[in-house]
Amino acid sequence: MKRTEGPRAKGFTLIEVLVALVVLTVGLLGLSATAAMVASEMRASHLRTRVKARAQAELEWLLASGAEGPGEIREDGVRIVWEVGGASLREISLVVELSTGRGSFADTLVALVRAP
Repeated sequence: MKRTEGPRAKGFTLIEVLVALVVLTVGLLGLSATAAMVASEMRASHLRTRVKARAQAELEWLLASGAEGPGEIREDGVRIVWEVGGASLREISLVVELSTGRGSFADTLVALVRAP
């Protein structure tokens, strides 16, 4: 069967349209999966930032208050554990852990401070 030139020869075939729809669908599915992954990573990054800021604030509080010995605080899903040791050179070890429904994020800070 030979194709003829004329008004019927213009346009797309059904196969071309179906292939274009499949390519478009695969592209849109990939885009939506990427968007979901980016949103999840942004949330995790926000939680890590909160944990690091809280760890820094707690370490500054421990340094200012001159806390001694080990201690632990639990509040609002946050667990803070610290340990102070040493005589002339005190080592303060601080762990802040934030637990969420999707996992937990933790940060550890260690500071060496000269005892007064």
